[in-house]
Amino acid sequence: MKPRRIVWKRAALLLAGVVMLCGLMSLAYYVFKDPLRSAVSAQLWKKDPVRATETALALIDFDLPPGYRPEKVVTLELEAVIIASHDHPSDLIFISQAPNGILANDEWRARYEERGAQDIADQSYDTQTIRTSAAMVRGQSTTLRLLEGVDKNGQAVRQLACMFAGKFGDILLVMVASQDTWDQAMVDDFLASIR
Repeated sequence: MKPRRIVWKRAALLLAGVVMLCGLMSLAYYVFKDPLRSAVSAQLWKKDPVRATETALALIDFDLPPGYRPEKVVTLELEAVIIASHDHPSDLIFISQAPNGILANDEWRARYEERGAQDIADQSYDTQTIRTSAAMVRGQSTTLRLLEGVDKNGQAVRQLACMFAGKFGDILLVMVASQDTWDQAMVDDFLASIR
């Protein structure tokens, strides 16, 4: 009988060890997920204004807002570009290809826009949709999603997200600025310039 009891004790210790290891891994993931995601994202994004400009113009044609310049680009399966404000570097325009089929499904599109607005390159935002409105972008009817919340530093931000068909596929567009620097006229002009 003693050997059987020893086997059960060993099994219980092994199980307890596995449970503790899983708990520690979960805790490590929770603590390090944002810094790890930012580090990985930073490696994927390349600061290359020339290539960013070329990539952006391959996706859609537009007039660059005053004070903004293409800054970063990522070219994996789906290409994306960040255009940043010279005066306020945290104010940016994010243009990205989107997986095919999302634009045609309103529920999927809404979720994709919200998730896309919350994670842009190495920036994360805690924002929620406060209003939607119908608009024409690139000659297409679309829904503009206005989001508000905070960035990872706790600064109040406003975002506009929408999707539309670009030159070679669906596009996700997100514009981000602090609540203090949000320029609705610039946003409207930029949207009107997309062709």
